[in-house]
Amino acid sequence: MGLEQIQDFARRALRVLRVSYHPTNEEFNTTAKITGLGMVLVGMIGYIMTVVFTFIDKLG
Repeated sequence: MGLEQIQDFARRALRVLRVSYHPTNEEFNTTAKITGLGMVLVGMIGYIMTVVFTFIDKLG
């Protein structure tokens, strides 16, 4: 990689950082709660499937 390519990448990266914004505490907390709820739901579904398939396996 040449020096010019590195400078071009740095300019583009800084541009992205300038147009992005940091979420407010409320936005962050809401996103964290929704993500956590999704993780719990996926885990519960996986656990229920494991229990059901284990029960089915012991029957047959």
